[in-house]
Amino acid sequence: MKFSSISGHPHSPSWLPAATAFLIVCMAGCASPGQPHPPSLNLPEAVKDLTAERVGDEVRLRWTTPEKTTDRLAIKGAMTAAICRVANPPSATCTPVKRLPVQSGMSQTVDVLPPALTADSPILLVYRVEILNSNGHSAGPSPDAFAAAGAAPPSVDHLRATPTREGAMIEWQHTGSTAAVELDRLPLAPDGTVIEPAPPKPTSKSSSKPGQKPAQKTHTDHPPKSDSSSPAKSPFASPPAPIEVKLRTPTQPADAGGTLDRTAQMGESYRYTAQRVRSVSLEGHTLELRSPISSPAAIMMRDTFPPPAPTGLEAIPGGATAADRSIDLSWTPNTDPDLAGYNVYRQDIDSKGAVAGTAARLNTTPVAGPAYRDQTAVAGRRYAYRVTAVDTAGNESAPSADIQETLREQ
Repeated sequence: MKFSSISGHPHSPSWLPAATAFLIVCMAGCASPGQPHPPSLNLPEAVKDLTAERVGDEVRLRWTTPEKTTDRLAIKGAMTAAICRVANPPSATCTPVKRLPVQSGMSQTVDVLPPALTADSPILLVYRVEILNSNGHSAGPSPDAFAAAGAAPPSVDHLRATPTREGAMIEWQHTGSTAAVELDRLPLAPDGTVIEPAPPKPTSKSSSKPGQKPAQKTHTDHPPKSDSSSPAKSPFASPPAPIEVKLRTPTQPADAGGTLDRTAQMGESYRYTAQRVRSVSLEGHTLELRSPISSPAAIMMRDTFPPPAPTGLEAIPGGATAADRSIDLSWTPNTDPDLAGYNVYRQDIDSKGAVAGTAARLNTTPVAGPAYRDQTAVAGRRYAYRVTAVDTAGNESAPSADIQETLREQ
């Protein structure tokens, strides 16, 4: 079949007018696609935050497995972490020690050291991790993370905790180790479960507009209250107390076998664990070798400890005038931070100078200060006085030494 023109001919195909119009529109408005982008290699970004911690005969490795490729695209397919270890720096040979499947986010693994690396003397260990894609390719190893080979200090055995007035006394079995002991304290809930600190929130990209500073965020162990009616907090308010507390004994010639946690609060319950920590310096790196974590010791800080007995009790008799019908008592103030006050007791003295009957408490509520005026004394009678201290938990001290006095008759 032969056509003499594209359009207007009675035998022209029906699709030609539409095709012609499409070509005209494209020539007028279609943009050039430009240079084609190279295909993504789907290489996971290199790990940037590898850390290594020596505990017992293990090295504990932690890092963040990336979410994006080097092209800033979402990673497709499975990922594998390849761990290698250099045991003789500055040797360039990094011996593979482990491969494991990983997902984006926080990752960790353990390298169990061979016996040759758990005996003295210490040497430097260097670790690197590579994240491989499903084809076994990576963007390269992480920066080096360092640990120490050598003998770890002995474990802390027979850990126990006892409440005292000054705090929690933590004790363990004596050894000849000179390593410091680090205590880790976590609070216990009323049902006895351990209250773990909240994990740090991952940093996220700011949604602020260009040129606008991102909002400042602070992380606390306790989420803020959502009640909009709560009063605004002062910018000078103290930060919340940390949930986890670490205490370390000083390095000393001999194991002390115990320490006092003066920060433990009465009325609270805690769980303690302990590790011995040995510090070494290797090729400019200060590193720690830690013992395995001890068995836990729980403690309930109940205040059953009375304050010290008051001292320095003195009595000054009145009665010289009609308006002065009292015996005034004073004593040295008690400096306990939980002091609630004092109780004052009086007992009769008979004609032979011996105490008679039982001592009667003169005050109905604790006396706030270190002084008391006895206005119920009878002129001519001799009395023995004593004072006790009372704390906020209701614990009462032993009595002070007695002092005797007589209200003068007019």
